Amino acid sequence: MTKETERIALFLDTATKNLAVEILKGRQYYRVDLGDPKKSLERTHLAIDMALSALQITLKDVQACYCLLGPGSNTGIRLGLTIPRTLYAFDPKLSLYGLGTLELMLLEEEGTLAALSDRNGNLFVGERKDGKVEERKVSKEDFHALEDRIYVVESQDEKAIEGLLGKDLRKVDVLSLMVKHAESFRDYSANEKAFLPHYAFAI
Repeated sequence: MTKETERIALFLDTATKNLAVEILKGRQYYRVDLGDPKKSLERTHLAIDMALSALQITLKDVQACYCLLGPGSNTGIRLGLTIPRTLYAFDPKLSLYGLGTLELMLLEEEGTLAALSDRNGNLFVGERKDGKVEERKVSKEDFHALEDRIYVVESQDEKAIEGLLGKDLRKVDVLSLMVKHAESFRDYSANEKAFLPHYAFAI
């Protein structure tokens, strides 16, 4: 058993290009980057096992899970949400936390836009207005019309970086942002059925 003060949390970034998992155990942490996105999803469970082993704990010790709700890779988001929901089914005391990908990327700097590419190279663009994040999809043929603003992009998102060539970019590590801004995530523990990807509400 772990000490009461050693809260154990699992962070899953399976929505962006730089897929990674991290487990925090009190002040200790262990991160595993999953590498090539085309192969990384199948390695997610192995990465979690590796982090658990490194911290000498088991899945039963995990008290909270943090996931991105999208936009991003639909397959990745589904996987990222399935893992904590499965754990929750066995342990309803587990806390479930979620936040939109673009909303997270906009937490660091006021007045910026956040951009994330899809598999076809189009962009999801987010902007905070009146306390809420508005999202829109911009096709490649419309990139020329994008505003000259500061854009926050994921550091490994080559399609977004290429599409925003000439713009002022702030490259970020999304998993690091998740850990840093864990308090900004919404608690879905009492409403597990609403712990869903953003695209589910667009159907």
